[in-house]
Amino acid sequence: MNKLNRYLPDQKFLILLNRFILRYDESDCNKEKIVKDAYLFCVGYFLKYQQDYQNPYLKGPSNIIAVLSSALLSPNFYTIPSTVSLERVLYFYKFIIEYIIWNEYEVERIFATQKQSFTPSPELKSDGFKMKKRV
Repeated sequence: MNKLNRYLPDQKFLILLNRFILRYDESDCNKEKIVKDAYLFCVGYFLKYQQDYQNPYLKGPSNIIAVLSSALLSPNFYTIPSTVSLERVLYFYKFIIEYIIWNEYEVERIFATQKQSFTPSPELKSDGFKMKKRV
């Protein structure tokens, strides 16, 4: 990931999504599994690195659509290294969007579940250790 630090967040997102999709392609996964897991990847990336860009007027999955669309429409899209082929990302982009639109309940559940895992627990102390409640 250190080599990726020189890129902007939208560029990193597309480069990593490209790597993810290519690895799944190479493992002969079916398209449906790639799409579902690519959505999960997008949620994880969004929550870990771009959550501060969240639009309060959009549902969680809609933020994923906004970030993915923004990355693909960004002028930074063209400054990604030529060694990275984004053809598969563009191919799967429409399927990810369709998956989000047609599976509203499922994608919202996935987003909420993942958000819980990225949200610090109120039981955490400032040094990162959990406090046990005494009865």
